[in-house]
Amino acid sequence: PANSPDFNPIERIWTLIKQQNQTWRGSERITTVTSIKQVLKEEWDRVTIEKINKGISKLPTIMCCCLDVNGGNNYHV
Repeated sequence: PANSPDFNPIERIWTLIKQQNQTWRGSERITTVTSIKQVLKEEWDRVTIEKINKGISKLPTIMCCCLDVNGGNNYHV
């Protein structure tokens, strides 16, 4: 679908930030708004242009996979 989050480059970056956060913090709980703001800023600062480009470069493959399943999202890249 045209509005699919699978085709939105920012979704790749949010996934990267989530993965980085889980790697750095493990099971640590973030319980305040101030804490989440700080964590997001730290993780955002760790995102490099190379990581962004790597995520964006996967989009053509993702689109082909989506087309292969007739527009569905039941594929893995």
